[in-house]
Amino acid sequence: MRLSPAVRISIGLVALTLSLLLLGQLIGLAPDRTRAILDSRKILSEALAVQFSVAAQRGDLPLIKETLRSIVERDNDIKSAAIRNAEGDLLAEAGNHLAYWQPSPDGRSTTTNVQIPIFNDQKRWATVEVSFSPLWKNTIAHGFKNSYLSLILFVACTGFAGYFLLIKRTLRELDPSAVIPGRVRAAFDVLKEGVLILDEKEQIVLANASFAEIVGRSPSQLIGFKGSELGWQGCKSPHIRKQLPWMRVLQGEKSITGARLLMERHTEAAAAFIVNAAPILDGKGAARGVLVTFDDITELEKKNLELNQVVNKLQLTTEEVQTKNLELAFLASHDPLTLLLNRRALHREFDQVFTQAQQDNNELSCIMCDIDHFKSVNDRYGHATGDKVIKMIAGLLQKNCREDDLVGRYGGEEFCIVLPGIDLRRAADISNRIRQAVKTDSSSGVQVTMSFGVSSLQSNAPDPGELTNQADKALYIAKESGRNRVVCWEDDEVADFASENIKGKVASKTSEEATEQENLSLQSAREFSTGESKDEVNRLTVRLQELE
Repeated sequence: MRLSPAVRISIGLVALTLSLLLLGQLIGLAPDRTRAILDSRKILSEALAVQFSVAAQRGDLPLIKETLRSIVERDNDIKSAAIRNAEGDLLAEAGNHLAYWQPSPDGRSTTTNVQIPIFNDQKRWATVEVSFSPLWKNTIAHGFKNSYLSLILFVACTGFAGYFLLIKRTLRELDPSAVIPGRVRAAFDVLKEGVLILDEKEQIVLANASFAEIVGRSPSQLIGFKGSELGWQGCKSPHIRKQLPWMRVLQGEKSITGARLLMERHTEAAAAFIVNAAPILDGKGAARGVLVTFDDITELEKKNLELNQVVNKLQLTTEEVQTKNLELAFLASHDPLTLLLNRRALHREFDQVFTQAQQDNNELSCIMCDIDHFKSVNDRYGHATGDKVIKMIAGLLQKNCREDDLVGRYGGEEFCIVLPGIDLRRAADISNRIRQAVKTDSSSGVQVTMSFGVSSLQSNAPDPGELTNQADKALYIAKESGRNRVVCWEDDEVADFASENIKGKVASKTSEEATEQENLSLQSAREFSTGESKDEVNRLTVRLQELE
């Protein structure tokens, strides 16, 4: 394994530093911890000897005892202390003196056990014994901590780290761009795109003026930095950094084009770039570096974002307009109270259904229905209740019809139904089903009935208007024959004759009810009418003849 220049230089500097430390210790310049401790113990012992000698001359034994106790409590280095008379008896002690005191065989003081003679009138009166902690404890960690070797190892480790960082930064500050000819740098500076030349270690060898302006630094300040250290968004982990375009080229890919990168900026939004990377090969075809170009598309993406916002806003506006148009179209074609088709929309769709039925030779029926005595409902219960009745009727009509049937409010209390593919008999059955449902429904609070007139293409009506008139005439007959019934239009001649007689009867009547019924019929210009059967029409015709 080959060491980098920074590592080799750092190791050399550490070795030089350690040599200087060892040389300083050899010539006595390094402090000696053991000697310093022994000197301090010697000074303390001499001070105690002087103090205790004065106290002995005064006969002040309590002072000596108090002094012993104080030095043991205050100095952690002193384990115990005692005073022994000339006969060898202890006069006073502090600490567990018997456990710590271990005199030498020759009676001399040692590094841990110190004897201090006390004289009174030129005679040895007693001896002060002080037991100190060992200079070296019986642990490797403590011994290593207090040895000169620990200092050497500390300097070696921290020195290597410090030297390595310093040398690495120093080498980075060197100008590797000197290998790039000036004319090449000048050519790159002319380009509008940002250009970087990276060496095989991803360090910047050359940066043109355009790229330096993008990152807000001078080209010389960028020299030595790695391409991945320029603040690329989402490139904090080593795995992601390996996916950068120039890193992929250094790993063996031929070239990278069209890669998109974002550069984080402190004062502005992230800058967007289209990055292209191509290898710089040596004579053997090995990649010795990478040429990287950066096309700044920040403004373009900003404009695209604004354009997308405008398009989205326009789309929302268009959808709102379409929704409003649908609402308007619905309101224009439906009755606001019942939400059924209004008269105009019913005419329009009826024309289409009628034409289609004729082309396909299919059945088509028309039902005209009317609420019986509805005016009395309004007069007795009010128009609000009348509206509830109309809405109830509209709901029943829709409930009993198919989705492709046409159900509309023809005017006031009149409704019409167009049934594609339904013949006259089935239309009559549907009418009777609705009539029974209305008769038994009291959800509106008022019990009402309805009359129905039914016509179909079987009567050979030439157009929707005629089919509506036939159903309207049948409805009129249902009204005149007692209401709450269904009348079918089957025979044109009989129906015409009945209608003429009904009109004559209505003209001769002077009652308010007959006049009102005729006015309502003429005013609404009914589009749908009802009838029950041919027998009912004949019965009514005979009755009218009798009245005449």
